[in-house]
Amino acid sequence: MSLPLTQAVRRELASLLRPTGEDLAPGTLGGVSGAAPLSYLPVFASVVVKIEADQERPEEFGRFRHRPRVLRVRGDLTVDVLPPVL
Repeated sequence: MSLPLTQAVRRELASLLRPTGEDLAPGTLGGVSGAAPLSYLPVFASVVVKIEADQERPEEFGRFRHRPRVLRVRGDLTVDVLPPVL
């Protein structure tokens, strides 16, 4: 879960994201106490984005301390060239 996307990033991602075909899934807004439940449409993990985060190695804590900010789509990268996420 990231901070809200800018309009420019939303427009670019709209044409790149592909739904998995699953129904809407239940979710929550992580880290926001009292946030109402929400639903989301699962998509294939096929797009790479550049993010800004408050810590370099979130795996040390199991999650980011604060939600990362999506800065831009990285059209020059594909998910198969990235290291696996633990």
